[in-house]
Amino acid sequence: MTTTANIPDFNPAALMSALPGGLLAFVVPTDCLRSLENWPPFQRAFRQYVGNPEAIYSLYENVRQQPDGNYAFDFQSFYTDFLRWTGQPFINIKNQSKMPTEEPKGPSAERIYNDPNFERTRENMAEFARAGKSASLLREIFRDLTVYAKDSELQSRLFTVLRRIVSSDTINKRGERTVRNGDHAQLQGFNFNARASLRSTMYVRCGVTIDRAAGTATIAIPSFVPKVLIKAARGTSHYRIVAGVAAVNFGAEAFSYERGSTNELPWDHTPTVASSLVLNFPANSPDTILVALGIEYTQQLNGDSYPLKSSDVNATCIVAVSQA
Repeated sequence: MTTTANIPDFNPAALMSALPGGLLAFVVPTDCLRSLENWPPFQRAFRQYVGNPEAIYSLYENVRQQPDGNYAFDFQSFYTDFLRWTGQPFINIKNQSKMPTEEPKGPSAERIYNDPNFERTRENMAEFARAGKSASLLREIFRDLTVYAKDSELQSRLFTVLRRIVSSDTINKRGERTVRNGDHAQLQGFNFNARASLRSTMYVRCGVTIDRAAGTATIAIPSFVPKVLIKAARGTSHYRIVAGVAAVNFGAEAFSYERGSTNELPWDHTPTVASSLVLNFPANSPDTILVALGIEYTQQLNGDSYPLKSSDVNATCIVAVSQA
């Protein structure tokens, strides 16, 4: 049904000379269109409409005189013509949906997947997808070590590294390169929390040894003074050093994983006792071995421990990589 509004003593000549603000008072009197009055895109497009003389003439066609002598303005026809001159989108008040005025630009999905001209695009898409899946896999593997030691850009930073690893594949052709056949050593030194690297939080240098034949990863922790060599979160009373080892098959998106940690140790000036963490993975595994090391902070109160979730100091880093 056409939406109309009665305008007593309508004068087309006066309408032509009216300012946009005043003209809106004539053409937006009904409740269904009142919400458009303060909508900036509508105001800009309406000014374009009013500023186009030929459009003004077409406006007259939407005004018709009724038997009682008053004029009825056909809003539906007006907006159709309005869009024809301005090309602006408008809001359908009834269903609150955006009504496009032109066809979407760019190639269709069907063309991208089938057109020979988009062969390079398809190759890049395939390699991007592999890098993205591997980034998500690493996040899943070390999720328990990075609950409090991660930043909002972790996925994109991991993807960037894994995309470089895909590009380092010298075996497969373009579009078929994989993470599995790339240089995994590029993952060494990756910090899961960009706001707190392990080197800037824990100044203790731990040795890491990977024995693929025995299926063990050993982290040697020397004696140190906690308050001197550990940058703690505010409110810290205790801390623990955590580690994880994973045998990862990027091609099959499969892995084995083991986590270990020290006991909760007091953050004070008492030197610690040298210790080691021994983590296991399948012996003689053909997969890539990744070792991650991190630090977590707690506050003990009345015998209970409460984790400190500050992303400014909680850190986890991949400290060793062994690729078969």
